[in-house]
Amino acid sequence: MAGSLVISVHDYRSRRKASVHFITSELAKRGRTRFFSIGLSRLSEHRGDTRADLASCANRVETIDGVECFLWRTAWHPFNIRRQALAPVEETLFWFYRHLIPRIPKQWLSDADTVFIESGMAPVFIEDVRRLNPNARIVYLASDDLDVIDCAETIKRRFRANFDSIDTVRLPSRLLRQGMPHERNAYYIPHGIDRAIAEPIYPDPYGNRRCGISMGSMLFDASFFTIAAEEFPDVDFHVIGAGKAADGLKAPNIIIHAEMPFAETLPYVQHAAFGIAPYLDRGTPRYLIDTSLKLRQFGLFGIPAVCPEFALGDQPGRCGYVPGDRASIRRAIQDALSHDEPIQPQMLAWHEVVDRIMTPDIYADTRL
Repeated sequence: MAGSLVISVHDYRSRRKASVHFITSELAKRGRTRFFSIGLSRLSEHRGDTRADLASCANRVETIDGVECFLWRTAWHPFNIRRQALAPVEETLFWFYRHLIPRIPKQWLSDADTVFIESGMAPVFIEDVRRLNPNARIVYLASDDLDVIDCAETIKRRFRANFDSIDTVRLPSRLLRQGMPHERNAYYIPHGIDRAIAEPIYPDPYGNRRCGISMGSMLFDASFFTIAAEEFPDVDFHVIGAGKAADGLKAPNIIIHAEMPFAETLPYVQHAAFGIAPYLDRGTPRYLIDTSLKLRQFGLFGIPAVCPEFALGDQPGRCGYVPGDRASIRRAIQDALSHDEPIQPQMLAWHEVVDRIMTPDIYADTRL
């Protein structure tokens, strides 16, 4: 048998980091670890897939930082057809996709001691893992609710049908429990943080300007920056990796950066006056109060975070506003700029997260 296998629509080598990357890094310290990235195709690349720059590495094994990576790139991949009348067609497309799985990752499915299935497209492979490897332990990483991220009905049906084949369901927020068929095998294990990233003193990229920093494109509300830049002309607003969502943002104090490796973002966070999590309010999941890695990172570096009121939770140092409301955005930024109390949130390290995923029953804090 061969250690751990992670199946995800992320790729371990991507510049943008999600919780699954940090979990995988920790797994690699403990034994042989493989990462099977699915759902990349010419179709997804046309729609802006963040893994497109890895296309030259696709369909072969590459080992990075001790993790064996396989990015499966195809001419097409199944998707959410959104029409009930075409449900059989959607089901058939997913069936064909599953049965086209290349030889190497198929062997990985058969070999692994533990298979980690991340929410997204990966749940369609639960039954294949159980068929090919009956003795494997299956861990479901519920990074998101399948309804919230608009997964295809086929994925949701296959997830429900095979849910009892999962040995451990890891919920990073208790608010995700409502998306599970039941809670018998579910545990609450919040996201972690790498405390070491805040220890060095990084060079200041800002000079003498007070700056706010935003990272990523998830649920990105560009209107926040239009309002904020007008209200605070003496503050610079740095936007990293928002991609097309930031198109049209033009102001002397809005600085747009292309996506950059995670490590290169750290000086921008450390020296910012405040962080920004500009989430849209379009049925946005409330579990973001627990799962937003950017909000956790702002807390680690001890800078206040400006975020919508629905993402406040009970964490220290968060300043809430109502999306689109000029007065509340002005007030939230003023509160962040004047914040002078120490911000020291209690957070697990990633090795503590993985300890709990692997042996959840021995920790009292994993109970729902």
